[in-house]
Amino acid sequence: MYKLEAMQPFNLSNQSEFESWAENKLSLYADDCLQTLLQPILISGDGSIAASELERLRSHIRDYNLAIYRVSDKTLFNKESIDRMSRWLGLKQLDAHLCVGEDLISTITDTSQMPGDQRRTYIPYSNKALSWHTDGYYNPYHQRVQAFILYCQHAASSGGENSFIDPEIIYLHLRRENPDFITALCKADVMRIPENVQNQTCIRAETASSVFQISDDYRHIDMRFSQRKRHIIWRDDRVTQQALESLNGLLNEDSAWRINYRLQSCEGVISNNVLHRRSAYKDDVGQSRVYIRARYYNRITATNN
Repeated sequence: MYKLEAMQPFNLSNQSEFESWAENKLSLYADDCLQTLLQPILISGDGSIAASELERLRSHIRDYNLAIYRVSDKTLFNKESIDRMSRWLGLKQLDAHLCVGEDLISTITDTSQMPGDQRRTYIPYSNKALSWHTDGYYNPYHQRVQAFILYCQHAASSGGENSFIDPEIIYLHLRRENPDFITALCKADVMRIPENVQNQTCIRAETASSVFQISDDYRHIDMRFSQRKRHIIWRDDRVTQQALESLNGLLNEDSAWRINYRLQSCEGVISNNVLHRRSAYKDDVGQSRVYIRARYYNRITATNN
């Protein structure tokens, strides 16, 4: 299997190095490689991890920006366990968005039948389907979400499947199709999110950003994107619109690089904020789907136990 260390140093601004990186990246989506990715990494109930499992996690994050995990004892797993995980993942600053409590960790469940709950107005806190997006695409750029930990405390009675796509895959396909698409989607104002006004009060100012953000050393690609139709304004030039058409086509087609996985209770995802979506779901009476989510302003390093 391709390992990032074997490619060092590489530079996405160099075309030959980009092509070598792209070929190795695509080779990771052979069936045997994906079967390894879909075998959950074991994490203890207190949020600790064995050295061998940590190495597997490093490999999955390096190759896919995504790792699936399973908690050995869900009776011990809580938000303190997530805090411990964040430390050995190298994650530092939590995202303080509108729907978090004092601990800055979200509980995601269907709030449509909870009068007075402010989360009711946001689709993630319903049982409806969620289209392709990265978390926090509406945040100010200096508070962009670069990683998240997701934990399924209780699975839905039916539905609620998650799908994931590594932004690096989208980047390399668009670049190969037309390099001008990358130029257009790297513009700092290609995507604008209008201000969020509630009860005549602005609770989040308008934001503008690029879709792709390339690190200064040209080794990391981050992405900010939403496929939603409302409350998002795109640059109206020809190349941008063509790039978006191609991007949405890549997301919507049934391809080898789309990872479909229905999390079971006590399973979760660790990610460098990959693209993801959720199917609609149904809950039985008294059996609500409950997810726990923590979002961070830096990428995963996973350097220590």
